[in-house]
Amino acid sequence: MTRGDGTDTGWSTTAVTAPTEVPLSTTDPTDRRLWSYREIAAHIGVKPETVRSYRKHGLLPPPDTVEGGRPYWFADTVRAWVARRPGSRRGRRD
Repeated sequence: MTRGDGTDTGWSTTAVTAPTEVPLSTTDPTDRRLWSYREIAAHIGVKPETVRSYRKHGLLPPPDTVEGGRPYWFADTVRAWVARRPGSRRGRRD
């Protein structure tokens, strides 16, 4: 870009465009809700203390996130873990 007197300003004239937002698919099968010990316990029909014990003994997958020192798992992470558990039953509650 040049000034009115013809000297170069050092500025580029290339236009910058904002990134286009891509909406999330409404058909995306992933469930990104975060579940605590309480929600996991309700899902598999045990007490939250039992789920804590599962984690302590390495039977629960690692948390997907930790917020304020509390572990949380995505609902899909829990469902996949439940499906892999020995003695897994179908028809569990959500």
